[in-house]
Amino acid sequence: MCETIKPLHDMVVITDEAATHDCSLVVIDGRPSDRATVIAVGPGRILKNGRNAPMSVKKGDRVMVGRYAGYRYELDSGPVRLVDINEIVAVI
Repeated sequence: MCETIKPLHDMVVITDEAATHDCSLVVIDGRPSDRATVIAVGPGRILKNGRNAPMSVKKGDRVMVGRYAGYRYELDSGPVRLVDINEIVAVI
């Protein structure tokens, strides 16, 4: 079965990146990564004038999010997270 996911409003679908070891960063195994890649973006929040607010990320962007942010889902292509745009703290 082929599954696709299309986020609505100001939601973003991300996939976690593998934790990297850096000399200035201690990685504790078992914790989710705080870095992810955007794989799908919703059209944006609907404003009072009926238009969609522009999204600040696009497909393919690398972002930083809270380790436990969003909702986790398992798709055929692998695990993904569905997060609100406000849970994305930075574009890398």
